[in-house]
Amino acid sequence: MAVEDVRPSVDPAIASDPTTSGVARHRPPTAAPDVEDHSVGAALVALLDVASASTSDLASIVGAVGSILGARSARLLVADYSLNSLRYLANEIEDGHGVPPAMEGTLAGRAFSRGETLVSGDRVCVPVSENSERIGVLEMDHPAWEEVPEDLIDPVVRILTLILVSKRRYTDAMLRTRRTEELSLAAEMQWGLLPPLSCTTPKVSVSGILEPAYSIGGDSFDFAFNADMVEFGIIDAVGHGMSAVLISTVAINGLRNARREGRGLESAYADTGRAIASQFGDDAFVTGQIGSLDLPSGNLSWLNAGHPLPLLIRNGAYADELSCRPSIPMGLGGTVKEVAVEHLQAGDCVLFYTDGVTETRSADGDQFGVPRLVDFLVRAVNDGLAPVETLRSLSAAILAYSGTGLSDDATLVMIEYHGP
Repeated sequence: MAVEDVRPSVDPAIASDPTTSGVARHRPPTAAPDVEDHSVGAALVALLDVASASTSDLASIVGAVGSILGARSARLLVADYSLNSLRYLANEIEDGHGVPPAMEGTLAGRAFSRGETLVSGDRVCVPVSENSERIGVLEMDHPAWEEVPEDLIDPVVRILTLILVSKRRYTDAMLRTRRTEELSLAAEMQWGLLPPLSCTTPKVSVSGILEPAYSIGGDSFDFAFNADMVEFGIIDAVGHGMSAVLISTVAINGLRNARREGRGLESAYADTGRAIASQFGDDAFVTGQIGSLDLPSGNLSWLNAGHPLPLLIRNGAYADELSCRPSIPMGLGGTVKEVAVEHLQAGDCVLFYTDGVTETRSADGDQFGVPRLVDFLVRAVNDGLAPVETLRSLSAAILAYSGTGLSDDATLVMIEYHGP
């Protein structure tokens, strides 16, 4: 695990962060682990014993991790829905909504965005992620972090991550913590529909994000890793709010059903279109792009149902838009005009996006536009940002460009091919 020690100075944003004052030390675990026993096996058994004692007491599990690693106290910070801030889980349990620390300019925020363990004085921040799905940050007060065995840290944090991923199916604690503002009912439904925001393997990285996070309507995306294939879709349902999210729910599940039944892209398009028409009539439709990436060959197959053409970044430069003859949106009774195939090279990045991205307007009325989008992508790739951080930064840039909030949903899906 990469560790950056920024001693002796303490991050001033952290030192003055009001959310760190009054944060309770972790509650003792049900059965306190032996902190003197640094064997990996004993540590993991102790942690699993604590985890099995409760479905919803996540703070005790985090506390057990801190004890195993020799920390004076430990807290879990969870990323909010928009990935712009981190929130203390303990505060959520005890006080409702705490003041969220900003993602930018804080030690925890830097650890989250960079995916690295950072140390400042006695403060230690360890990113908590699973296959690049970023959950949050384990923050500890630790007087002797450099003395903790490296072969103990990695497995303990990995097991903590797997426990949190498992437990969040049974408790609302983490979902409540993620909110910095009220989530609309439509957004609640849409977030429940989404896959993890990112996944990375040695061969490929896939990431997605959508805004406005707290009032999203008809935009959605999906992906799945199956054998040597990544299958994906990005959609935009007609309308706004609840009506749009109901249509997108049928669309995403229609695409999933076709994928899980082993049908191809053309069948997925047709079957999903029929499901939309049968449930909502002739006026409902969904634009989108669905595709698959064959990992051994690098062949990207995809069809376009009325979305902007995806962008290809190759060798650190903008290559071109990928071309595909458009089919009409799903739900209007059309047929597939073309399944395009693009051979990706190792290092290629492809960005799929909805029109809300480029049509976002500034206070002066200027659109964000494709040139600005391309410029951001090229700079992010050349700065070495991972796709998940590229999309987080890009989403924040789009929101900042608007200034007054988005008038339409903006969704991004990025695929980076690492090679066979």
